Amino acid sequence: MASKHAIGLDIGTSSIKLAHLKETSKGLQLLAFDTVMLPPDTIKDGVILNAPVLVQRLTELIAANKVRERKVAVALSGHSVIIKKIALPEMTRSELDDQIQWEAEQYIPFDIKDVNVDYQVVNEHAGQGQMDVLLVAAKKAVITELLEVVRAAKLDPCVVDVDCFALYNAFETNFTVPQHDTIALVNVGASTININVVSGGNTSFTRDITIGGNLLTDEIAKQFAVPWEEAEHMKTTSETTLSMSGVLREVQRISQRVSEVLINEIQRSLDFFAATAMHAEISAIYLCGGAALQVGLIEGIERRLGTTVRALNPFNNIVVDPKKFDAQLLQRMAPTAAVAMGLAMRRPGDR
Repeated sequence: MASKHAIGLDIGTSSIKLAHLKETSKGLQLLAFDTVMLPPDTIKDGVILNAPVLVQRLTELIAANKVRERKVAVALSGHSVIIKKIALPEMTRSELDDQIQWEAEQYIPFDIKDVNVDYQVVNEHAGQGQMDVLLVAAKKAVITELLEVVRAAKLDPCVVDVDCFALYNAFETNFTVPQHDTIALVNVGASTININVVSGGNTSFTRDITIGGNLLTDEIAKQFAVPWEEAEHMKTTSETTLSMSGVLREVQRISQRVSEVLINEIQRSLDFFAATAMHAEISAIYLCGGAALQVGLIEGIERRLGTTVRALNPFNNIVVDPKKFDAQLLQRMAPTAAVAMGLAMRRPGDR
């Protein structure tokens, strides 16, 4: 029997993550989770540079996990997507449908003919006859390119989401969404940091910062004059293997320095939010993404922002069969899984 949930495919700069869920009487159950690395320069700055390799890796990932479902949910982030919270006069959904293109033209710096526009009402009665709407615009060329790759892997893309919203889906399923506090969801990926600030249970600010964990790999490659793949390996190799020499200490030193750069960018975005919002005090930050494992990142954010930082574990509330999955391995992969898991919660035909 086909699953009612789409397969979540998080196609990133350095890897593809696949997640598949099904509804059971005990809650959402994990059917598959896996990841495959991509060669450097397969995707750069959100642009697909090597489609055949991407198609091949996608096909291999689906086959390796024996996934029969063909409907998939994918997501966009970075320069090709713009998300803006706007205030509009209260109106019906059909009125909003008619008007949204015209409204979008005033807020989107791209030619309106080159983008797909969607929206989500986050507060129908924001006060003084106004409603709060999240406006989302994505470049058609980028969407088309992504969908062509997915279809070439004999898959059916039925949902195109945005990383920030997939992050919220993963959070909402696994944690209690605070109704009176403001929290920040921060996903530090290989080349992009996604930030979604949730206030009163709704998204009130999002930002994609085009910098991420690859910065550390680049620095290691430069410092030790080694190929990129070797630098990536040095970044993730266990401490005991490296501790025979001063290499580990040097890698940690570089990691500390790069963490400071990432923390600066996160702080700058959250300071901007604080300067423009009413409920600006953030009570907790939930961190995920491969680079979230970097030495000193969690402690550095806590120290700099004076805010509790917790791990956003997207398997927290998910039913996992211990016979099918290695619990320790899953926990190690958890930081990188949030977007894929958030996408796997979507269903074909979802708005």
